Amino acid sequence: MKIGDKITVEIIDTNENGNGIARQEGAVVFVPKLLPGEKAEVLLTAQEKNYYIAECLRKINESEDRIAELCPSADDCGGCTLGFMKFDTENIIKRNTVKAALRRAGLPYDVVRETIFSESRAGYRNKISVHYSPLSEKFGYKREKSHEVIEFYRCLLCPEIINRIILWTNSHSELLSSLDPESLQIRTSSDGVTVSLYCNNLEQQVFDKYRCLLKREFAEISEVLVFTKNIRTARITYIKDRIYGIAMSYTSEAFRQVNTPAFEKLLDIVHSFASECKFIYGADLYCGSGIIGLTLAKRFPSAVFWGIEINSDAVKDAERNAAENGIDNINFFAGDAATFGRRIPENKKPQLIVVDPPRAGLSKEMRSDLLRLSAERIIYVSCNPQTMARDIALLCEAGYTLREAVPVNMFPLTKHCECVSYLCK
Repeated sequence: MKIGDKITVEIIDTNENGNGIARQEGAVVFVPKLLPGEKAEVLLTAQEKNYYIAECLRKINESEDRIAELCPSADDCGGCTLGFMKFDTENIIKRNTVKAALRRAGLPYDVVRETIFSESRAGYRNKISVHYSPLSEKFGYKREKSHEVIEFYRCLLCPEIINRIILWTNSHSELLSSLDPESLQIRTSSDGVTVSLYCNNLEQQVFDKYRCLLKREFAEISEVLVFTKNIRTARITYIKDRIYGIAMSYTSEAFRQVNTPAFEKLLDIVHSFASECKFIYGADLYCGSGIIGLTLAKRFPSAVFWGIEINSDAVKDAERNAAENGIDNINFFAGDAATFGRRIPENKKPQLIVVDPPRAGLSKEMRSDLLRLSAERIIYVSCNPQTMARDIALLCEAGYTLREAVPVNMFPLTKHCECVSYLCK
């Protein structure tokens, strides 16, 4: 086979990027937007070391799992890579993604349970950010692998109120052109909608007019904030929400999970694993604003917890949330999670540790610190199955066993998948 050849393939699998996978003459062929069982005539367009890339010229048959493309902008923004298949099929693919990551790392993959998901496949995001195009003078998503801002129609992933605010702002873009905007962030919560404008040039009267007209148009809006050149030019404000029975408040720019119903299902899994072991001390590493540690501290009031987070503003949020909820058996401090083991007394080492690292996974120092702490149980919350598998393999080499892994579809329609894994010493 060579580039330019037209061949007929049968798809045996589909990956999280929405690419159908075929085998031809001993080589792997990836074809976008094809499903298992489908046959198609394809054109080989690129060749890498171990695989080919092709484009579909004609589908010979269609899978019963195929549906009409849900978003007209999917090919442009590259977000909803799985929007051409049924929800059940998507959840199977995400489970297979976790299994494949574990298999490649030499780990048991029969421990992967079925994917957990919330009912809503669309409209689940409580936050999105759109970028400003000086050419069109409008906000929108960037084209995949590009800085080009594409036209915004509506986004399936966010509530309709967010779509309406963006479309209204785009239809009144002359209000903002003199501010040299960069982006617009919109967040929803139980107490309303917060709109944050990021710009390079603040003219207060111009911004005040935009804020006044926007709030007049949308009664749901509670705050309209402005930030200039990464400097806060608005008063500190808090977004309030109630998650898993905990009253949470976040500074407007703090990290918060974007799919609350699915996140609460993830917390169910964390609590289920935590209840399987006896512990006196527990730790929540990479704790952010404290939600995982706070729910555990409330669930297990006789235990003592620590939370560590490198973002000092998030730690302040966590401390405030603990006080507001009357939870006094958890202590938060700011710092690199990999320094946690050096900050607690030798006789108070945690028997249970929850880690929720960024996509890059655990640092080498963090893995070493976990091994020094030698907790009986580790619950690993991951947003990247590949780096999770790498870290778990190294922990298992040092004496841990992977008991279970549960995929959680926190980001329906997209390629992203969370996973909660349970390790025992």
